[in-house]
Amino acid sequence: MSNTNFDLGSITDQLSKFKKELDTFHAAKVKCGIIGRSGTGKSSLINAIVGEEVSKVGEVETTMEIGKPYEHKGLLFYDLPGCGTNNFPKETYINDLKIKDLDCVILVTAERFYEDDLFLINEVSKLNIAVFTVRTKVDFSIERAKKRGISESETLVSLYNDLSKNLEGTKIKGLYLTSADYPLEYDLDKLLNDIAKSLNKIKQERFIADVNATSKKMIKEKRIVADKLVSRYAALSAANGLNPIPGLDVSVDVGLLLKMGNDITNIYGLNKEQQEFYKTFLDLPDSSKIKAVLGKASQYAAKYLGKEAIMIILKRFVAATATKSVSKWIPFVGQAIAAGIGFKMTSSLGNDMVNEAEAIAIELFDSLKK
Repeated sequence: MSNTNFDLGSITDQLSKFKKELDTFHAAKVKCGIIGRSGTGKSSLINAIVGEEVSKVGEVETTMEIGKPYEHKGLLFYDLPGCGTNNFPKETYINDLKIKDLDCVILVTAERFYEDDLFLINEVSKLNIAVFTVRTKVDFSIERAKKRGISESETLVSLYNDLSKNLEGTKIKGLYLTSADYPLEYDLDKLLNDIAKSLNKIKQERFIADVNATSKKMIKEKRIVADKLVSRYAALSAANGLNPIPGLDVSVDVGLLLKMGNDITNIYGLNKEQQEFYKTFLDLPDSSKIKAVLGKASQYAAKYLGKEAIMIILKRFVAATATKSVSKWIPFVGQAIAAGIGFKMTSSLGNDMVNEAEAIAIELFDSLKK
């Protein structure tokens, strides 16, 4: 007699948990205030962080209130003016711009930080909001210094030391030197990792999923988030079972699988908007090589982001997954759910999606490095 008697109540509870986790992930919003004077490169920094043009570079006006952010999936960027002006006196700045509602603040300069900036850092720190200080346009400083016979490494050390003295006594999470034209160089990756560490668990997942793949370490972090999403989607898709798979007495929810494919595509920066950003806005080292990699991203979308394409792939999984072990997923979803053939197929499909997306992201990262 079979001993595989599963507690249906327990399974229902687990499925409810996965649905709640997915809903919470998609609803999560990370609010970042980008504060600095006009011309400091705030828009370019936002675009470099997300790997997509979400903020028009060269726009003169900044956001005048906290309710109008630049939005990229779960990331909200509020382009805020510096304090200490007639419109935004420092005495009322924190309340006027509702700084307390932010998850973090990035204070931006293209030169040095001024007295009003230092005041703002200390006031924001009192709210237990993480403050990150960024010196943009580092590549311009390096090029100018080279003309005077000063090496890149000497320039970076000099900039860092000067700004460290400038910020002495302030409560900042870190100082970062960045270039919007070279987002994979300098300190942008460190900035993103440090911001992620400052967030709570679900917002950390959302942040890692939505930022640019600025290093292979970040790509590994994205893998952790993607694997969690696959386990949640696969369990729910198999349980919902709306679409019969020809040749097998099993159904899955293809709509959920398409959402899973879109999430994975976005996590690894393979969507059309991010491809366009790489082609148009970056100072590319080898455009022909990068275009070839971006072609693979387009093929990935054609393979995984259409209902008919997904159904064809699932048919191929019928024989392959009937005996395949799903022990990898048991810690995420439990033995009862993992035992189902529908879960085996959908989790295998999700795993293939992640593997291919990760490989393309790594290849793209290597081709973008200067």
